[in-house]
Amino acid sequence: MKRKFKLFATVTSLCLSVALMAFGVYAATSVSYSVNGTVSYNMTDVLVTITTTTEYVTDEHKGFSEGDVTELSYANSQQVDTYTSYNTGTNLPEGNGTHSTDADIDLNTSSAWKITIQVATINPNGVEVAIDDGSFGLGGSENFAVLADSSNSYETLVSKGGNAKFVYYVYLKDATVAIANANFSISLDITQYSA
Repeated sequence: MKRKFKLFATVTSLCLSVALMAFGVYAATSVSYSVNGTVSYNMTDVLVTITTTTEYVTDEHKGFSEGDVTELSYANSQQVDTYTSYNTGTNLPEGNGTHSTDADIDLNTSSAWKITIQVATINPNGVEVAIDDGSFGLGGSENFAVLADSSNSYETLVSKGGNAKFVYYVYLKDATVAIANANFSISLDITQYSA
């Protein structure tokens, strides 16, 4: 009887040890990321429609380098916000000041996201688009980055009906390191151009 009890206690202890080890491995590999982003537009007397969309890479959960992130295939396009700064009936500006929207990304879903901002204007003199802050307001974590696409052009939109597209990438540098409450912001300053 004593031997059976010792055997039972040993087997139970061994099972408990294996279960605790498995839980420890799971806990060590379970990493979460909390990143909040904002896209804002500061407008002065412009007739623009701004559409912001996000896309992400499917089946990718790893860290990226700056050179890799622009070469990935992005899918699952989702329109985040469309904002028109003028009355479409009278074509008079209504949206002077700042409009902002959440950049709805989730690095727990995918470790690489693309944010596209489309600016279309009916200003006869065009609009000038400039970036307020070259650092994009990054803060809180060095485990993710915001990268402006090299094809982004912050030049003047001079023709009636002209438009421009601005693309940014948000990506994890190391998928094994958690991120807690980090923030980033992309800010466009949009003013009327006069030749």
